[in-house]
Amino acid sequence: MKSRKIHSVTVLATGFVVLLLLSLPLFWARWLCEINLLDMMPRDSREITMRPSGLVPSELENDPNVVQHSYISASMEHGEPDFIFLGIFDYFLDRGPKGRYSNIYQYDKDDEEWTYFDEDTGQIVCHYTQQERLPDNTLHLRKVQLYAGPEGISETSDKTLGRFIYPLVDKDRPWLSLFTLYDKKLRRFFQINFRDRTVTKGPKLVKDVLHNPIQIGRIVKNWPQVKIYWEPPKIKISEEDKEKRSYRIGDTKPIIIDVVYNTYQYLLILDATGRIDLLDMETLEFAGSAGYLPAPETLYPSKKFVTTKDLLAYEVRPLNLSPFRPESNYRGIFTACVNREGTSMAVAVFDKEGKMITNSYTKATEYAERRRTVTVPTSKAVFWEVPWAPTLTITKYLLENLHPPILSLASYSSAGSIEAGAGHRALFILPNSFIAMKGRDVRSNMTERFFAALIIILPSILLAIFLAWRVGKDATVVGLSENSRIFWILVTIAFGLAGYITYRLTRPKVTLVTCANCGRMRRPDMEKCHRCGSKWHVPELIPPTWRVIDT
Repeated sequence: MKSRKIHSVTVLATGFVVLLLLSLPLFWARWLCEINLLDMMPRDSREITMRPSGLVPSELENDPNVVQHSYISASMEHGEPDFIFLGIFDYFLDRGPKGRYSNIYQYDKDDEEWTYFDEDTGQIVCHYTQQERLPDNTLHLRKVQLYAGPEGISETSDKTLGRFIYPLVDKDRPWLSLFTLYDKKLRRFFQINFRDRTVTKGPKLVKDVLHNPIQIGRIVKNWPQVKIYWEPPKIKISEEDKEKRSYRIGDTKPIIIDVVYNTYQYLLILDATGRIDLLDMETLEFAGSAGYLPAPETLYPSKKFVTTKDLLAYEVRPLNLSPFRPESNYRGIFTACVNREGTSMAVAVFDKEGKMITNSYTKATEYAERRRTVTVPTSKAVFWEVPWAPTLTITKYLLENLHPPILSLASYSSAGSIEAGAGHRALFILPNSFIAMKGRDVRSNMTERFFAALIIILPSILLAIFLAWRVGKDATVVGLSENSRIFWILVTIAFGLAGYITYRLTRPKVTLVTCANCGRMRRPDMEKCHRCGSKWHVPELIPPTWRVIDT
């Protein structure tokens, strides 16, 4: 009994090691195919330009002197930044100072200034250097450390200040004069002014209200993967202006110089549903919707509305035409989103009421018969339209079919539940595989989609069945019991190549001999032949009646 337990543990350990060592080279081979597919896309297929932008008042956009309308430009970036999505690099970047999951909000080593959330006390700690003028009129630098809680600010950590539990912080606002946060547990917005040492509370959100903020302030994810810009309309430079001022580029100048990417009056709030809300900075109450994250196109039609976990990258920018009159110059937002696989991008523009003005998707241009120009969504073109893309796509498909069938089916069933960035680091579950893409297809019902998924991994299933047949045949030869044979056949069908290799490494290591009864190979360590059931006859060793002794 003890030996059976030891053998079972050995089989499980061997199986895990085999699965790991097999999955690693398959992961890197698939990654090379994917990154080359993306990098071979023409530059213009990874960019979107929308002109005019729709955010400029018509009297300015249509001014007779305008020679270039305002426009929005967004681009998907591939190449070196893709390395940050691999394992430990992404982990540390997200948790470093000002990272996505970091509790360090501001850090300046040289000036010894920092702001962070102390989880032990539940308070925001702000350390900075303050200038003070002494009675003799000289300046003195004094180091100040303040502690902020929901109930106030003090130079000492005190329980009367209260505790923040799960704060989300706007890391782009001035950290000393205005520090805005939302506590997911307390369900309330706060404004902290370290300079004036005040804490302002917003009204508590009711639980049944459809608001679940997950990001506030600058709304961005995996910024190196997507970049978005806005350019104002430009007018031709007059001769008088040329004499007064030199312009480095061309003969045009912006008609609106004072453009800022802050709303001043409002703060952008990203909801878990993908909706973008406006928070009034004076009352700390919601002031309506600013828009939502647009859904990029995918290989198979997917969700109409996406959340943050469905997107590899996104960036949202608000627009104010003048910082001098912020209360009346908020014009709206523009946003760019990259789909889960990194093959397509969507750009949308929303006005100040939160209504979509226009949107666009990345397209690839190809020439059909008779030199007719057609465009194809990049989500499809990346796999077939670019030179060498079909070869890489087929290679990626075959590599996915070397993956265990049971893990491929798990990828299908969990296709939309894994965060998009984590999907590019997945080792066993493959959210970006073709079967997982099919799992997110919304065109067909569940039954049709499942059978289509089985067809996609048909090579994997056929390979697993062939290997299971080989295992069953070999298990019969080496004399495994019927239960053991059935176990190994099922394991091989489920895990394919990994199951077969595990069997070969853990099968009984015995030298077979010829059975005197049936003539087939049998195990000498068993009492009966496992092929025909005949007994194992061993000649008796009768001791002789004589012996040799020394004389």
